[in-house]
Amino acid sequence: MLELTTPRGLAVHVPEAQTEDPSPRFLPHEAEGIQAYYEENGYVIVKSVFAARVCDTQRKLWEEEVKPFRGYIYRQATAKAEKHVFNQNGWVMNPILNLQSVDPRQFRRFRSYATEFVLAAPALRDLFRILLTDTPKIVQSMYFEGNSATWEHQDSYYLDSEKVGEMAAAWIAVESISARAGRFFVCPKSHKIRLDDHSLENNVAEHHEIYISSVVEKIKRLNLQIRAPALEKGDVLFWNAFTIHGSLDSQDPQHSRSSITCHAIPSAHAFLQLQTRVLDVRTDEVNGTRLYRPKDLSSGRNRLIFEFESRFPALFYWAKRNAVKQLFRHKSA
Repeated sequence: MLELTTPRGLAVHVPEAQTEDPSPRFLPHEAEGIQAYYEENGYVIVKSVFAARVCDTQRKLWEEEVKPFRGYIYRQATAKAEKHVFNQNGWVMNPILNLQSVDPRQFRRFRSYATEFVLAAPALRDLFRILLTDTPKIVQSMYFEGNSATWEHQDSYYLDSEKVGEMAAAWIAVESISARAGRFFVCPKSHKIRLDDHSLENNVAEHHEIYISSVVEKIKRLNLQIRAPALEKGDVLFWNAFTIHGSLDSQDPQHSRSSITCHAIPSAHAFLQLQTRVLDVRTDEVNGTRLYRPKDLSSGRNRLIFEFESRFPALFYWAKRNAVKQLFRHKSA
C-alpha cells in the first residue's frame, strides 16, 4: 500500500494490488449488485467490461494516428486547442477531449473505433442503462496517456443532466493502471453531499480556485474517505455526477495510465452546462447509444472556428471567458 496525496495535498492510501483494495468488484451480469452499490456509495467497479483486444486496438490507433500529430487538438483540462505536451518518456500529458469529435481527416480510424467499440459498446451501454434507468446519451469523453493530476471536484459543477445529479460517468482502463501511474480517486458516499452551486462567487471563469478549495475543505471537515482503486485492463469505474473525485499525480515515469473517460445522461434528459445552460443537443445513434459530438470537426463550420481559435487564442479565449462571466451575471440577476 502506497501513501500518496491528492493534487491539493490530502492523504490517500493507494493499493498496489486488488488484494489490498477495499472496493468490491462486480461482473457485468450482476445488475442488482452493481445498482445497489452505486446508489449507496456513488461509484462502482465492473470487471472485464472490455476485451483486451479492444483496449489494445484503441491504444494502437492512438500510437498510429494521434500521438504523431503535431497540430492542435481540444484538451481535457483546459477545453482549449493545444499541441501535445510530452514528458521525458514521450507520453502525451495533456489529455484530449471528445474522441467522437476529433477531425476525421486526421484521425479517421481512431475516432471511428472509439465511437463504435468503446463509447457506444453494447456492454458499456447496458451498464449505463442500469445506472441511469434509461438508454445513455454520451455528452463528453476524454483520452489519457500520461497524467498530470486532476483536482478534487464534482462533475455537476461543470456538466450534468438537466435533472441535476442524474449524470453518470465511466473511467475505462485501457491498460492495467499501476499504483504510481496517477490513479483515479473517489470519495465514497460523497454523492449524498450537495456543494455550493456554480455562481458569481465561485465560477469557472473568474473564481475556479475558490470552488476547488471549497471541495477540499468539505473533504477535510467531513473526514471523507478517499479511495484510489486498482483497475486492470478492460475494467470500468462508474461514478455519479455528485461524487467527489479526481486523479493523482504520476509518481513513476515508467508507467503510463492509458484510459478513456466518458459522461452520460439519460436519453430523455437535456444536457446542462455550468449549472446554467440547458441544451437539447443533437445526437447520433450508434449501437443503441445516443452520442453527442461537441465541436464536431467533421463540420466545415466547426473547422473554421477551430482554425480561428488556434491562430488567435488570446482573443478567442478572452471573448469566451467574458461570455461565461456574462452568463453568470445574467443568472445572478
